[in-house]
Amino acid sequence: MLSGTRVLDLTGEPGFLAGKMLAEIGADVIKLEPPGGDRKGRRAPYLGDVEDPERSLPWLALNTSKRGITLELHARAGVELFKRLVRKADVVLETFAPGTLTELGLGYETLSAENPRLIHCALSAFGQSGPYAHYRAHDLTLVALGGNAAMTGPPDRPPVRCSLPTAYFHASAEAAVGVAMALYARENTGRGQLVDVSMHEVQLSTLVTGAGGYALSGRLGRRAGPRLGRTREIWKAKDGYVSFGLRSGMARIPNLVATVEYMAENGMAPEWLRKYDWSSYNHNTVTQAEIERLEEAFGAFFASRSMRELYEAALERRIMLAPCNNAHEILEQPQLRHRELFVTLEYPELGASIEHPGFFARSSTTQIGIRCRAPRVGEHNAEIYGELGLDQADLATLSHDGVV
Repeated sequence: MLSGTRVLDLTGEPGFLAGKMLAEIGADVIKLEPPGGDRKGRRAPYLGDVEDPERSLPWLALNTSKRGITLELHARAGVELFKRLVRKADVVLETFAPGTLTELGLGYETLSAENPRLIHCALSAFGQSGPYAHYRAHDLTLVALGGNAAMTGPPDRPPVRCSLPTAYFHASAEAAVGVAMALYARENTGRGQLVDVSMHEVQLSTLVTGAGGYALSGRLGRRAGPRLGRTREIWKAKDGYVSFGLRSGMARIPNLVATVEYMAENGMAPEWLRKYDWSSYNHNTVTQAEIERLEEAFGAFFASRSMRELYEAALERRIMLAPCNNAHEILEQPQLRHRELFVTLEYPELGASIEHPGFFARSSTTQIGIRCRAPRVGEHNAEIYGELGLDQADLATLSHDGVV
């Protein structure tokens, strides 16, 4: 889709996924790191628990399909070299604090003068302007201020966040979409533009109907833990958890009937449940005692079966139930295996093979997916700087001076 498009990826970890997505729909994404590598981005955990920047699992996972070079943007020669790269680029992708690139002489206006067709995408915690623009923020800060953490976890305990930096992932996906839209607009205008992505603002989408619900009711949602309203949504299985709703409605009632039939076939539906009149069931009006009686019966059955067993039966019987998968279970998920989602990349220099999700979308007209492993530090210096006319002697001098 983006074949022939060149992206200069200056991002830290908050934007790694954006460059990866653009690369895997065809762009030539060049990942820039400081000389010696991005020490923050090449963080733990490490492959085999061996502390080595080249073995950083977050780096290896989020920088596939890119080429990599080193460049010191705090050196005058580095600034001039970057401008030369910009003249041949379509997109600059960055996660610096607002104003940082301007202070280096590489702000949007300067880069646009070098290349009027350039699209400059800036991901930052709170956007390029506004009262919080110069505040620093980690993923934890963003999911908290964005409302997501407040909705996650049991109501009688402190809020929690996901184990992975989802604020970064959501913002990166929005950045990739913003870049694609700007490239499309450039076809009509001939000019680039600034794409300003606030990671804080993007968090609103993770609340799904939260913002709209507040506008209608004036009430903020509250943490409900394993429950959704009056009824339980998350249930203990023999080896984990499953999601299943005891809610009423035209879609839900046949689902409840099918579940009771499944329970009865296994001798775990009490007589009162087998004779239950679901046609009059309304989870909003039934008594709390009745909900507790239903939950006790359904809960005992779910706890007697594995997640895989329950899920396979749900598929066969058209029951609205899903496993709460962890990373290992996703890797072993039969549907994903059947669709050949996972690909194995070889890392001979690390003595390892690693499975990666091979694509994030499918297209009938073009290939989408991983094209190569993540780059090693400065792996493509000679190749990319050679396009600018620099030879090995030039690179040796620049390396000696700490520029590349």
